[in-house]
Amino acid sequence: MNHSGAYLNFHTHHPLAEGEETIPSSGLHPWHLTDRWQEDLAEMVQGVDSGTRFLVGECGLDRVCATPYERQLAAFEAQIALSEEWHRPLVLHCVRAIDDVLRLKHGTRQPWIFHGFRGKPQLLEQLIAHGFYVSFGLHHNTESLRACPLERLFLETDDQPEPIAPLYEQVAQQRKTTTAALREQLWRNVETIFL
Repeated sequence: MNHSGAYLNFHTHHPLAEGEETIPSSGLHPWHLTDRWQEDLAEMVQGVDSGTRFLVGECGLDRVCATPYERQLAAFEAQIALSEEWHRPLVLHCVRAIDDVLRLKHGTRQPWIFHGFRGKPQLLEQLIAHGFYVSFGLHHNTESLRACPLERLFLETDDQPEPIAPLYEQVAQQRKTTTAALREQLWRNVETIFL
């Protein structure tokens, strides 16, 4: 595993800054599901190169967005099935739907990464107990970030057009480690989710 000291930006919607790398992902976000989501999913499947390392998602459930919840559930369940069939980790979007997410996670074999986590330590503990990895962005709960086991941690910029290096520096200070050690650990975590 040689990433030449690159910063892993686990999830971003913007071009990577110099010195950053990411893991490609493909999925149907709950905000953008149309009534033809099944055709969209079929097109997505056609465009995936199964020989490469990629993540399924970001996909999931969001009780605050306008997309009908039943449609979200159906699309999410279909993408969970793809994650399992393809042996690929799943990047989770979850807003006010944790009970359904935990129910659907039960019995799956592939790792799920809860992205953009801003929740309290109590929710973090629940996620870790259910086998989740957790990705933190620029806006996060510092207590939760400090409590997250390093071997379950990722960092991301998501929809913020910012380089990720300052977040690594901030997290390294909060965790009393170095940015180099943090970069190395997060790349090790990538290897773990693709085992």
